[in-house]
Amino acid sequence: MKFCFVCGKKTDKLIEGYCEDCYNEKFKLIEAPKRVYVTLCPKCSMIRQENKWVDKEIDDIIIEKIKINGRDVKLKIEKNDIAKIYAKGFLDRSKKIKEETREVELKIDKLVCPDCSKRFGDYYESVIQLRGNVTDEVLDSIDSLVLSEYQKNKKAFYRIENVKGGFDLFLGSKSIANRIENLLSKRYKIYLSQKPLM
Repeated sequence: MKFCFVCGKKTDKLIEGYCEDCYNEKFKLIEAPKRVYVTLCPKCSMIRQENKWVDKEIDDIIIEKIKINGRDVKLKIEKNDIAKIYAKGFLDRSKKIKEETREVELKIDKLVCPDCSKRFGDYYESVIQLRGNVTDEVLDSIDSLVLSEYQKNKKAFYRIENVKGGFDLFLGSKSIANRIENLLSKRYKIYLSQKPLM
């Protein structure tokens, strides 16, 4: 029989000299900073991380800052000005489930990202001139392609202008302009030409 050097409890198993209860009392399941700073674009909700704009949730940023000391640890986060982190799991050498709560102060700075600055500042890299029989089907195809691409590339935005003889399509990136040009030239019998704007 062994004795816990903290509480004196008799036990068959000690963990680093502690009984299981004292071990769980002494050691923490998670370590979290007192505050987390986040720079968030108010237009598209992208987050700036290490001088890059990334598509992440604030929860992801908080979790990246947490050090987990146990196993099978599940985290739940409730956010306001203070993020409450609920942790449940096991310390590495313990079979007793442990629950902890931490509070982290959230400091959120709002800054418009470069892509949104371009988008909302009428910045376009290319224009496609559509002439001839430009049907609703053609316009719907363009809309679908741009919306699909926007999930991966925030420069995939456009503005369409009704002009004499057809439409002018202003695009936020040359790459999406090229994709639209390829799609339209293969699928539809319309006249189009692309011009770079920069």
